[in-house]
Amino acid sequence: MGIADEWPVVREGVWLYAGTSPVQVRILRSQESWGTGDHEDEESMREDHPVECFFLASELAGSPGTFCNLVPNLPSLGEAISHAEARFPGISWRMRA
Repeated sequence: MGIADEWPVVREGVWLYAGTSPVQVRILRSQESWGTGDHEDEESMREDHPVECFFLASELAGSPGTFCNLVPNLPSLGEAISHAEARFPGISWRMRA
C-alpha cells in the first residue's frame, strides 16, 4: 500500500493512454510538502515543511493500481487540477462521495 491509497483523495479521474488504456489519476491532500533531501540545497528547499499541499498521482499504464508516478508539492487544488489536465488531456473526472 502506498501514499496513493493512504492519503485523502480529493479528486479522481481516468485518462486513456494512447486513447485505449485507462490510467487512474488522483489528486491527494498532504499535510506536508516534501523537501529535496539534497544536502547541497538551501535548508528551506532541502527539508520537508508542515504545510497543506497537493500531490498528483497516476498509475503506470497497463498496471492498474500501481501508482508509481507522483508530482509533489502543488500549492493549491486548482493548481493540481490544472497540472493534471495539462499532463492528461481529456481526463474524465469522477464525482467523489
